[in-house]
Order: sequence, then structure tokens, then C-alpha cells
Amino acid sequence: MINNPHYLYRMTVLRAISLLAPVMGAEITCSKLLPVVITASKDRVPNIKFNVAKVLQAIFPIVDQSVVEKTIRPCLVELSEDPDVDVRFFSNQALKSIDNVMMSS
Repeated sequence: MINNPHYLYRMTVLRAISLLAPVMGAEITCSKLLPVVITASKDRVPNIKFNVAKVLQAIFPIVDQSVVEKTIRPCLVELSEDPDVDVRFFSNQALKSIDNVMMSS
């Protein structure tokens, strides 16, 4: 469904991942769910990309610190340079939230 031509199907997949990740745990999130989210970050539709940023913000506390640094942060940094203002906003918000958690731990 993440490759469905209609963007609402792709949005639904992202929403499902954000709800499933906390329940599934770190291992399944990293192996099965995170790759789908990272792939979606390359979508042509800005709504998909800013929802990717929101999903990454929701799942970073679930996964290992190394996954955040190697996968999630680089993806968000790339999204923070997107031409769309909303994509930049939500990716920067997610990056700030990661930084806040890193500083407090």
C-alpha cells in the first residue's frame, strides 16, 4: 500500500505505522516499519513527507540511540531542507524533539 498511486493510501500506512510501532517494539519497528517510513520520505507529495517527519518523531523514543543517529536523524535533516514549508517545519520540530531528549538523558 505504501506504493499505491493514491496518496491517501500512503497516508494511511504512515498512520498505521505510528500506531503500531509502540506496540510492536524496537526490533520489529526497526526491521519492518522504519524502512517503509524512510522510503516514504522520498515521496513527491509534501503531505506524505511531513507525515513521515511526524511518524519519525513518534517512533524515535522506541528505537535504539544508534538507529536514531544512523537512520532517523539523517532522514529528518534531509526533509528539513525540503522546498515545502510544512515539510521543513515538521522535520525541524522532530529534530528539536530528538535533541531535547538527547540533552536530558
